[in-house]
Parts: sequence; C-alpha cells; structure tokens
Amino acid sequence: MSLMNAVSLLYNPAEEWKKIGAKNPGILNTYLGYLIFFAAIPPVSAFIGSTYVGWTIGDGETHKLTVESAMKLSIIAYFAILAAVLVLSAFVQWMAKTYGAKPSLSDCVNLTAYSCSPLFLVGLLGVFPILWLNMLTSIVAIAMAVNLLYKGVPTLMNINEEKGFLFASSILTVCMVVLVGMLAITIIFWGSGFSPIFIS
Repeated sequence: MSLMNAVSLLYNPAEEWKKIGAKNPGILNTYLGYLIFFAAIPPVSAFIGSTYVGWTIGDGETHKLTVESAMKLSIIAYFAILAAVLVLSAFVQWMAKTYGAKPSLSDCVNLTAYSCSPLFLVGLLGVFPILWLNMLTSIVAIAMAVNLLYKGVPTLMNINEEKGFLFASSILTVCMVVLVGMLAITIIFWGSGFSPIFIS
C-alpha cells in the first residue's frame, strides 16, 4: 500500500476497504509492503525532533535527548509497534467467532495495520515537538483511526453493520488494554537503564 493509498483510505475509506478486502494481501506482504515503512514514521520523526530540534516547556529552555538515548528508544518503539499490531490482530481473530466472523490472521493484520494509518501519518509532526500541537493532532488522528476501524470491520470481517459495530467496540477495548500493557512495559524498560538521557 503506497502513501497515496493510505491518504485515499482517509477520505474514501469504504472503497479502499473493499480494495484491501478483495486483494487480501498476506501478513508478509502487509508487513513488507506497508507496515515496516509506515510504522517507522513516528519513531524516526521523534528521533529527529528530540535530538536536533528539541522541545520547550514552562521554563522556556529547549530540551534535547542525546543521540544514543533517542536511538535506543526509537528502535524499541519501532519494534514495539510491529509487535503490537500482530498481538492485537491475534486478539481480533480470537474474538471474531463471538460475532459470527471467521477471518484469517492476515485479514486481522490488514484491519489493524491499515486502521492505524492516521496514527502513523500524524507521527510526522514529531519532527517538530510542539507539545500542544502534537496533542491536538493526535486526538484528531485517533478519531480518524477509530472511524476507519468501524468502517473496516464489516467489510474485512464479512459481517453486517450491527455486529460490526459491536465487534469494533470490542477491538477498541482490547486496544486500550494493549496500550496500558505497553505503558507498563515502558516503565519496566525505563527502570532497566533505557530511560531518556537529556543533553545537559
């Protein structure tokens, strides 16, 4: 899936979900053709923003991370994104039978990965870490990702709109659990010597 396809998914999701469902790319194709590039956008942008641009908070001073520290954190974040997509997809497939769907794992990976497109694209703003702007745009991106999920579930899972709504709501619940789990893992990593190191 190219950048243009990702953009068209944002403004014409119904048609794009049909194309994705019809093409049904396998897990390897989704990862190699789409996810490994798009999942890199937030970590790479955050690396550039945190090391070369920096951010300012109440004290008016610009804060930056060391290159080594930012590199380690960006690599960990990148692989965490790739792993989280697969873990979430496995949960989606496990829950599917409750709603009368029988998707393959590749269907679930496609749903999860492509629903995250707005979150990957908004990661570009990490190059310029203006906290209030990043927060506002992230909220918009989350809303768009949720919209994509609700529109994609009935198409890719091959179920009706009512079941699709309930299924998508269950997926959102699992997403929040996965997010809490990732935050807990982050705390463990920070306590193990992977915490950010600021330039003094």
